[in-house]
Amino acid sequence: MNEAAHQEITLNLLRPENDSQRVEALYRYNILDTPPEAAFDRITRLAARLFDVPIAIVSLVDEKRAWFKSCHGFNLPEVPRDDSVCNIAILYDEILVVPDTRHDERLACNPFTLAEPGLRFYAGAPLITQDGYNLGTLCLLDMKPHDDFSEEQQATLVDLAATVLDEMELRLAAQKIAQTDAALLEITQGVSAVTGQDFFDALVMHFARVLSVDYAYIGRLVEPEQKAIQTIAVCAHGENADNFEYSLDETPCEKVIQNRKLCCYPRRVQALFPNAPLLAPLNIESYVAVPFFDSSGKPLGLLGIMHGKPLDNVQLAESLLTIFALRIATELDRINVSEAEHAAREQAEAANRIKDEFLAVLSHELRTPLSPILGWTKLLRSGKVAPENQDKALATIERNAQLQTQLIEDLLDVSRILRGKFTLEVQPVNLSGVITAAIETVRLAAEAKKIEIAAILEASPCVLGDAARLQQVVWNLLSNAVKFTPESGRIQIRLIQTERSATIQVTDTGKGIDAEFLPYVFDRFRQADSATTRRFGGLGLGLAIVRQIVELHGGIVRAESKGEDQGSTFTVTFPLQATIEPDCSAPTPVHSLDLEGIRILVVDDEPDSRDFVAYVLESAGAQIQCAGSAIEAIKILAQNQSDLLVSDIGMPGMDGYQLMKSLEHKIPAIALTAYAGEIDQKRAIESGFLQHLAKPADPDQLVAIVASLVSQN
Repeated sequence: MNEAAHQEITLNLLRPENDSQRVEALYRYNILDTPPEAAFDRITRLAARLFDVPIAIVSLVDEKRAWFKSCHGFNLPEVPRDDSVCNIAILYDEILVVPDTRHDERLACNPFTLAEPGLRFYAGAPLITQDGYNLGTLCLLDMKPHDDFSEEQQATLVDLAATVLDEMELRLAAQKIAQTDAALLEITQGVSAVTGQDFFDALVMHFARVLSVDYAYIGRLVEPEQKAIQTIAVCAHGENADNFEYSLDETPCEKVIQNRKLCCYPRRVQALFPNAPLLAPLNIESYVAVPFFDSSGKPLGLLGIMHGKPLDNVQLAESLLTIFALRIATELDRINVSEAEHAAREQAEAANRIKDEFLAVLSHELRTPLSPILGWTKLLRSGKVAPENQDKALATIERNAQLQTQLIEDLLDVSRILRGKFTLEVQPVNLSGVITAAIETVRLAAEAKKIEIAAILEASPCVLGDAARLQQVVWNLLSNAVKFTPESGRIQIRLIQTERSATIQVTDTGKGIDAEFLPYVFDRFRQADSATTRRFGGLGLGLAIVRQIVELHGGIVRAESKGEDQGSTFTVTFPLQATIEPDCSAPTPVHSLDLEGIRILVVDDEPDSRDFVAYVLESAGAQIQCAGSAIEAIKILAQNQSDLLVSDIGMPGMDGYQLMKSLEHKIPAIALTAYAGEIDQKRAIESGFLQHLAKPADPDQLVAIVASLVSQN
């Protein structure tokens, strides 16, 4: 064996087994080749004085040298590692004491023993970290032997060595604090002026630069399974990169989410996660990431860094990631709140816009029928209408009055819906009869436009429901179809029965519904065309009322259309009740409409309304007395007997409710009032009225109700 080979073996024997890790640990203290520091110099001075030696050194051993952080009584800043006695001392976990180097086979041939300064005594206490790495020694040197270095002195030197290590730890901690503060300042200044996506992009850029890593990224868990990550900001090699999505399976990110805490793999992360899809292609060696959570503690995602080499400053990375993960969660929460506020603001603005549009349409729709009513009325009174046109004039007045009544009824229905006061009078109802009645109601309007209405009634099912409201549903759907179908078009209404349900389907060849408007077709006050140039009238309430009535009956309604000018189909489905037994087609008893000899007192503070009611009832044969107030009515009843009272509710001085209370139910009474809500109807009945009839009253209906009450009483 030649001398070089023998020397290499000898050198290897003088190395700790963990020497590479030991040197790496020494480098992490960032102390090599730094200027002298008073704290370490005080320790070496104290040691020299305390043990009466000329030389005391804080010696740190790296790969090739023993470097002296503090050196008392010796002028060299470092010596080659193989010449250093400390290179031997770091092989031991305990203090090394050599009373006379000439008699120690390890040091007898050492250059410092054989030549200047003629070393004889050596005592070195190890500088061992908490991880077990021996970084060097606090050593004492003398040019004369020391045969009397006691155990107490050895213990004191070990304590001083521990003080050296404490100073190194304090120094490192101070450096890390300063480094963290500087990094925090740089990152904070870099992101302080931006929010949202700009904040996330800036944050990963500054993270990558401050920590000197190849990749920094922010990823959000993909809801609802939370089995994948979608990045929202990526920095790759100093530049913002495209976002991407990846599965959590068998990745270090999966551990972060599962453990709900920071996970750090400063080296060999590929070996730990061989199946992770991104590590090998990106040549990743180290990985650190921390999760962030919402206010309820639910994980939202993670902030992470990756690098192609082992990570140098792990503690700094962990500190910064932990701090800014909280900041990311706060920013996401701020974005969510801001988006919610923006959505609420847009919704409120849309609601206000719809309200304004509705009010404009309402004004137009209410005024439109008034114009022909007032116009024809003036012409009739002036005598300028030829006899052959008088029927046309009266028909126009009647038609527009009915139109205005329907508009008001729709408004009242919507009011009832909004207040939760929309109720049903439930009984067995034959749907085929409902459809037939609704068709008759719209037939004239359809014939005027030469529109064919084809009814295909495949069954005659009964449902539990309110007959009037169900007819309102069918009438609304047919009226809409007539309104939006051009002349010579076609409307088909089908009634289909299955084992558990009955379906009404109304199909037309009309205007159709735009795909963008289709989801809103059943919303209140929404119209596909609310402009002043719109072709079709109405308040946009009919279909909203349809949906409410259908849902109150336990049914569903849907609209379908292939688009503009391709017609539409409305389908209503009601559940069938197996317990329905009564004959749905049982006839309603009809009372005689002859009021001959019936004495009726009409009470209303409005002369026009009072005179109209009196005229209608008198024409049917009744004997009429009129009162302009409740007080006057009481006086009349005190002097004359009446068979029936027809009274308004809202009157000055004493209203209709108070009138009934004063009469103590001594006379059958009908409330004929503009207070037409269901709550008003309920209050009228509770006050003693036998019937509640909303203004404007249909003459035939009024006479029929009076006749019915008279026959019952």
